[in-house]
Amino acid sequence: MKEIVILHLYGDTLDLYGDFFNVTCITSRLDQLGIPCRVIAANLGEPFDPMAADLIYLGHGKARNLAAVAGHFLPFGGRMREAVEADKLVLCTGSSRLLFGQSFQTFDGREQPGIGLFDYTAIETGQVFTGDVVAKAAFDPDLTTYGFINRTAHLVGKNTHPLFRVIQGPGDGEAPDGLEGTFYHNFFGTWQMGPLLARNPGFLQEILRRLLGPEVPLNYDDALEQKALRLTLGEFKLS
Repeated sequence: MKEIVILHLYGDTLDLYGDFFNVTCITSRLDQLGIPCRVIAANLGEPFDPMAADLIYLGHGKARNLAAVAGHFLPFGGRMREAVEADKLVLCTGSSRLLFGQSFQTFDGREQPGIGLFDYTAIETGQVFTGDVVAKAAFDPDLTTYGFINRTAHLVGKNTHPLFRVIQGPGDGEAPDGLEGTFYHNFFGTWQMGPLLARNPGFLQEILRRLLGPEVPLNYDDALEQKALRLTLGEFKLS
């Protein structure tokens, strides 16, 4: 099989809670499957081409860090929108989702344009908001997931492409509306930060299936990760 190329954007700036481990989860499983993989890091000030990658990943950062990368990311917006519409696989965790909306408010009150792929905007509150999230995934309504949100902003606007239907916990907006994340073509975006794929083996399987195609069997053992998720979900009183 051909080499899989992963483009990791702004890993030195948007990596607040070990988000890089989402990339590690993917590369580790590819290694177990015997599939060659190469990670290209593109940081602030460096050029990149999303169409040259099989998967693009962006992680979580503080409001100040997000504002720092936004101006660099904006000129690549057309190419990034083209990549999403061409079904390139994109995974965004935490605050990096704000880069793909119409605009967001920066830590110092400025309005920063996004690349306009989605209709939402973001309001910066300056106050830290945290919460556990238990949800059903849009790509598999039988899959229950767990994540954690830590943010100082919230999204405004109708969520027409939700990634999760929330069972417990906060959603995208200031008030819970039962929806969280963005799922469009092969774009996966969520406020949930940290090693989301390590916590959710079913989500990782979905990423790998879309990355490799249905003809490639996922012959690896994730029994330990599945048990860990069951134990975590057991801490919540789910109806």
